[in-house]
Amino acid sequence: MKQVYKNKIHFLGGLIALVCILATGCRKTDFPDVSSPAYLRVFNCLTYNVTIDNKDAPQPFLTMLIDPVLDASGMPVNADVTFDFMATRGPLARPYPDAGNTALWQKEFPGTAKISVGPIVNGYDLSGYGMVKSGTHRFMFVSRPRSNDPFYSLPASARKGILVDTTINLEQGEIYTMNILEKSVYTRKTGLYLRKEIFTKIPLSDSLVYTNFYNLSSEGYAQTFVFSDNSKNTCIRDTMNVFYSLYGNDRKGIKGYTNAFMTGMTRSQDPVVHPYGNFPLFPDSTASHIYAGTSGQMFNILSPGTPPDQGEQSDDSKGNYTSFALGPQAPVAVFNLGGDVRTGMVISVYSGIYNPRSFATVNTVEYVNGNMYITTLQRRYDPPVYK
Repeated sequence: MKQVYKNKIHFLGGLIALVCILATGCRKTDFPDVSSPAYLRVFNCLTYNVTIDNKDAPQPFLTMLIDPVLDASGMPVNADVTFDFMATRGPLARPYPDAGNTALWQKEFPGTAKISVGPIVNGYDLSGYGMVKSGTHRFMFVSRPRSNDPFYSLPASARKGILVDTTINLEQGEIYTMNILEKSVYTRKTGLYLRKEIFTKIPLSDSLVYTNFYNLSSEGYAQTFVFSDNSKNTCIRDTMNVFYSLYGNDRKGIKGYTNAFMTGMTRSQDPVVHPYGNFPLFPDSTASHIYAGTSGQMFNILSPGTPPDQGEQSDDSKGNYTSFALGPQAPVAVFNLGGDVRTGMVISVYSGIYNPRSFATVNTVEYVNGNMYITTLQRRYDPPVYK
């Protein structure tokens, strides 16, 4: 009887495995092969509100076209890649593709599009990056109405709002972050920002959590910002300093990691990679160095000369202070970006024989016109080993 039972278990296990293989095979046929790819992640960072003063400004709701086909009048009628319904990015860009999202509107490319995503490169998971053919491409971003109608079904009058039309070269095997930004508050011109990342090419310790910082705000944003009760401490000056504090269980600060200086932060839209700051994956000396526990991070961003603990007491610093927090044990900040044990700066998952095991990440923080965003990149980890 025991042998029959075991045979049934083996049969069911094999059947399940076969179904999984077949399902995976069917899914792969939906994704076109990309030879000699580059890896690309794209965000729409246009967040201005349409008011009576700028009522004629185009909607910050976009369609991205790679190598568009135009008719005789210059109207887009097709493209090699059409990425539609591109809304403003979310505060947290997770380290894996957004394929589980069923929403039509997209917060980033590749999002839910049927596009092949990146592999693991030098130990880093690039599944949050879409694969695009390397070489020279024409990129076009078109403002479109906020509706559920596909781009090419819109009337011609609704497909004329071309915000960006440029040619760029994507090198084979390189990793790129692209942002659509407002270049200046004085001209309201929209531009494309393309940064070639280097995290797979530099020595980064797997026992440290890395973060770099960008202020990609428009020229003149801080100088023309109108402070109000609804915007307290959401605007920062063009030159700031970044301090961090680490928290463990019950939101208790970890000794030796309170208001520690990390880096400077200067407004610029030059697409150069900024240096990475870091903190330990296991800052608590009593930790097992397998599981870091639930954690949280708090970052205070202050104007030069402002003591790192002073900003927290300010109701409205007039651009001299802001903060953001991430992780399940983080305290309240001006920007509360969320994050949990699977999507924060410290990722804890069932890996190998350990449930859970903690892994460090590589993060990019981007401040853009009163909004704080973070992109997290996870390292490769071994699948669970079930006993």
